[in-house]
Amino acid sequence: MSSVSKLIEAPATIETVALAIAADAYPGLRTQAYLAQLDEMAAPLAKRLEGLDEEERVEAFTEYVYDELGFHGNTEDYYDPRNSYLNEVLERRTGIPISLAVVLIALGRRVGLTVEGVGFPGHFIVRVGGEGGRFLDPFTEGQVLERDDLLEIARRALGEHRDLAPEQLEPVDTRSMAVRMLFNLQNIFERRGDHARALVACDRLCEVSDAPFHLRDRGVHALALGAVGAAVEDLESYLEHAPDAADHDRIEELLARASMREPVQPN
Repeated sequence: MSSVSKLIEAPATIETVALAIAADAYPGLRTQAYLAQLDEMAAPLAKRLEGLDEEERVEAFTEYVYDELGFHGNTEDYYDPRNSYLNEVLERRTGIPISLAVVLIALGRRVGLTVEGVGFPGHFIVRVGGEGGRFLDPFTEGQVLERDDLLEIARRALGEHRDLAPEQLEPVDTRSMAVRMLFNLQNIFERRGDHARALVACDRLCEVSDAPFHLRDRGVHALALGAVGAAVEDLESYLEHAPDAADHDRIEELLARASMREPVQPN
């Protein structure tokens, strides 16, 4: 197992798992140094929250993270892969919703504030204060999300006629967050035509998720890189696990071309 999957099984904190994901791109990454940086960030805040009621605690928390520490959503280059690596997010103070959510969760735990990740459709958010608590948007400086805000986000992702489902607002576990972070990285590298780095993300996804399509994706990128043997193994395994897959014929075609050693590029 990779360090990521071992940490999830441990289980480890989400920030430790996020740093393990980043270590694929930054060999020799000093995990403990970044965990210590989070400790240092949280220390002044813990004292400020003493004696405040829950609403005041949440307001003080978001003001500190966004106004004083300067974290913000990267609206200028959303698909920069650095937005998905926690070490870069801590250094640059910018990221995407899920990486900023990791910061909020990590800092919240250190100051005694319950912050949980919520895998909302199309936009990762957090819930602060446990069951019945507030929903915040990590990307827009901790904006409080009311029902109408959540409904608008859901409809942008799923269609105009969709309503909110209770399960969409439930916290997700560390494994689910890791899968979403890795899938984001896979998509980013696919947009750039970077098969090598996309394959690394797929490799990690195969280790932390049993969804067959991760095998397919890893196999397709392996083919693009000329690793025919590994690709054939993954694609055959995908068809074995998903014999009724909608793309069955396309994968059979890729396997046939691979057997003839023809160059293959993902569609």
